Amino acid sequence: MAATLDRTTATAAPAAESLLVTADDRLAEAVTPLAAAAGHPLRRVHHALDAESAWQSAPMVLVGPDLAPECIALDYPTRDHLVLCTTMAWLGADTTDASMLWPLAIQMRAGSVIALPGADDWLLDLFTRTALDTEPAPVVATVAGHGGAGASTLALAAATDAARDGRRTVLIDLDHTGGGIDAAAGLAAQPGWRWPSLTGGTGLLEPERLLDGLPRRGGLHIVGPDPRNPADVPADAFDQVLRAARLAADLVVVDLPRSRTDAGVRAATAARAVAVAIGPGDRSWEAARSVTAAYGLYNAHLGVVLRGDARPRPADVSWDGPLEAHWSEPPVWGAVPTDRRLPALLRQGRVPRGRLARGIHDLTAELSRERPRRDLALAGRTGATR
Repeated sequence: MAATLDRTTATAAPAAESLLVTADDRLAEAVTPLAAAAGHPLRRVHHALDAESAWQSAPMVLVGPDLAPECIALDYPTRDHLVLCTTMAWLGADTTDASMLWPLAIQMRAGSVIALPGADDWLLDLFTRTALDTEPAPVVATVAGHGGAGASTLALAAATDAARDGRRTVLIDLDHTGGGIDAAAGLAAQPGWRWPSLTGGTGLLEPERLLDGLPRRGGLHIVGPDPRNPADVPADAFDQVLRAARLAADLVVVDLPRSRTDAGVRAATAARAVAVAIGPGDRSWEAARSVTAAYGLYNAHLGVVLRGDARPRPADVSWDGPLEAHWSEPPVWGAVPTDRRLPALLRQGRVPRGRLARGIHDLTAELSRERPRRDLALAGRTGATR
């Protein structure tokens, strides 16, 4: 039975005090609640000289544009997590353009320029990660190139392999048209939060509380749909769940829907890599073109995983990418052979031994390795520039 989630303000381990250097009350009123929500102590100083004693020892330093020239004149040393921060109202006519602040940021050697409230989520995430002294877990995604390609099985196998390898893993199912990833994992009867209960709350979703409330087996935690109440997942709700999962876990695996949704786009954008599952038959490649083109707009690191007896793309099948993206034909990242035992073993939280196990393990490593990011779709959004 699905539980009802009542989101509460996150509580984190005590952290050292960060600095907010500004005489702008509007900026202070925008920043202070975010630090409080993340459980991160924050001290405001009204004069640049008052920041000298804690400039290097504070976990984070946020400087308003009103006092940035004074900080530059004092020649404070370079440091990590130095943010030039303002409000969108301060930017004036064009609230999406923070470029006027970059000359100040460069002189101050700041690593980021943000405008609130457009960058609220980014700053909240930075406060939380700094308070917890953690970096967000990598995200990988799978999607079926065509019906019956087995992307959900692939996602579950990768997540199960990672969990058995000792990593806390969250598997998120965004395809409400399927049978439910928790059923495939043998956890359908286990109580815990499903998507309907994760979309109705208000406030900040605390990372550890999310993992404690999900259906799970060992280190594998499942976020799946409620079959009695199938519905698309709102993008904002997905963002909250993804953020909490990345802070509490070691790996997040997302099973994407073939039909692009707002939440699916957010997941693809956040992922290090998107694996498109393709089964046997030449027409499988043709069927996969639209899916690959749709998600290729949002992630440049997209590749193919061959399922069963699938072969590399036949020479007579064209492969067209999205015109809006810097596109090349996706590489083949691996092959996962068919094994009749696999569904039953996954329901038990196990993976087969031998060639199939090695293929799954190697594929999980390939998908989760760090890659250079290329912002395709969201480069123009107001928020943080990193």
